[in-house]
Amino acid sequence: MTAGSGATPDEQGWRELALPELPTPIYALAPAPGRLWAGGLGGVACYRSAVSALGERVEEWEPGPVLLPPAPVTVLWAYGNLVLAGGNGGLAYSLTGGAGWQRAEIEDGSVGVTVLAPSPRFGSDNTLLAGTLANGVLRSTDGGRSWRNVSFGLQSQEITDLLWLDGSTALLATDEGLYRSRDGGRGWRRVLESSEGAVEALTRLPDGGVLAVLENGALLQAEAGTEGERWQPLKDPDGLEGVQPLSLFTTERGTLLLGTQRGLLRSADGGRGWQTVDGRLVHVLRQGQGRLYAGCAEGVLLSEDDGQSWRPLPTPPLHDLLRLQPQGERLWLLGTHTAPLQLELTPRDEAPTWQRLQGLTLPLTGCAAVDDETLLLAGPEGLLRLWPRSGEHQLLLAEPLEGNTLITWAGDGPARQIWVASGSGQRLWHSANDGASWHQLAPPFGVTPLVALQATREHLVAATYDPRQYHVCLWYSTDDGSTWVRGLEADTNWPLVASCAEPLALGVGNILLVAQPDGTWRRSPVGHGGGGIRRVVSCLHEGLRLLFVLAGGGIFRSHDLGQSWQAQHEGLPLVRIADIACTSTRLWALLSGGVICQRRL
Repeated sequence: MTAGSGATPDEQGWRELALPELPTPIYALAPAPGRLWAGGLGGVACYRSAVSALGERVEEWEPGPVLLPPAPVTVLWAYGNLVLAGGNGGLAYSLTGGAGWQRAEIEDGSVGVTVLAPSPRFGSDNTLLAGTLANGVLRSTDGGRSWRNVSFGLQSQEITDLLWLDGSTALLATDEGLYRSRDGGRGWRRVLESSEGAVEALTRLPDGGVLAVLENGALLQAEAGTEGERWQPLKDPDGLEGVQPLSLFTTERGTLLLGTQRGLLRSADGGRGWQTVDGRLVHVLRQGQGRLYAGCAEGVLLSEDDGQSWRPLPTPPLHDLLRLQPQGERLWLLGTHTAPLQLELTPRDEAPTWQRLQGLTLPLTGCAAVDDETLLLAGPEGLLRLWPRSGEHQLLLAEPLEGNTLITWAGDGPARQIWVASGSGQRLWHSANDGASWHQLAPPFGVTPLVALQATREHLVAATYDPRQYHVCLWYSTDDGSTWVRGLEADTNWPLVASCAEPLALGVGNILLVAQPDGTWRRSPVGHGGGGIRRVVSCLHEGLRLLFVLAGGGIFRSHDLGQSWQAQHEGLPLVRIADIACTSTRLWALLSGGVICQRRL
């Protein structure tokens, strides 16, 4: 792979373009000997020592592999070569120090994970507890590979923190109080009902007691020896007026640190007095090898004096711009919580110039380039039509579009048909006049998530995925989505269905289904191992329709509509390929860590 804009282009090889540094929030940290794992919007990255070309030892970030589903990583834990990561899409584990990842098996299917707590005896019992956003508590006894629900006794399923007191006793914080388990997390009993809101975080005090912080900033304390049975308010703490707590931590020296919306606070007297030591919003605090780390809104902070002063580490490569979208002479980098970047394409591969699309209300839940001049963007305000060159925009659909939003279209001009669907599969809109007016349809998908929606000039195809049964179902409509017929079904543990309009193709597991003129599907296996098909794109090159697929094993090209395939990923780190795109002259690959690679077709 050729790096840098000044290198001689290799017409048959990959050429690398680096993105500008993009500060990004860090939600999870896991110190380990010689390294620091960080989790954020774009997955995971590792900060470690390395030897430079000049023989000097430097510390730098190494981008991690692409984690699926591509959701923010909010919890991390490392133990030897075992690394666990979790977030809105469930849990993943690595047995190879982060080199390769697998999805954990969860009894409840896909869940949002809020906290991860290993047993104090993990080295011998392999036990962990995980708190979730809406499914209570999960428990694993095989080091995080599989999880079952252990929420017996809970009145609330929204878990905010977990804390082990010993090998069998654990405390649990929820949005309505505190619970205790004396059998290693198998069953729970409420020990405190909070009348002042959610319990945000827990920490162990040096004397063996426990400190809890509520969402209004109030502190509660359980003395040592009570096992969290009796709680008393910490009266009149100084410096906590009006705070919104996010994290609570006790350092190895017994100092308390409180991450809040207005900055990082420190207490050296057990929580009675607090001083602001840094003004940045702090999501998470951890300690390893004498160093304190804070995950903040712009990256990672480091302290080597017990939290009295902090300095930033280099920017972690963890933004969530992990999707490519070509549009005429522009290439867009898209994410959910980061404003899109655009690259103006030049015929001579000049040095890239990036521009950020300003003024959008985030999160961005869906995007489609319906022609060379306009974008359709979904978000909290609804569906917008945007003209990037002028900055003008038009609100087409005034319905808040949250979660994953699917957008597809057929035709062009004033008669263009547009469909917009929520990822839940319960809301679907159709416009037959390029967004001038809309009709809400009644899809038959029930509560099964919608993972693909693809229009052609003849019909509409959708795919649903049941994460509990690991089951994909295809649906067809020939009347613009008014009625649907249930079609092909398949079992797969791969939760994504990639689609392409021309030719009509769907990726189910590692099988590409290509529509045939007689209405049947030709099945074409693509890739090998490491997961299923993530992306299907096509382009016309010198009068020939080319297909490109990003699947387990890399990037593959077909010149005969999927009957045969050739690898295209030579020189690329396979585990870091996040997305692909193609134009009539170039193939693009986006790598985790903010690197774009291109090669001539």
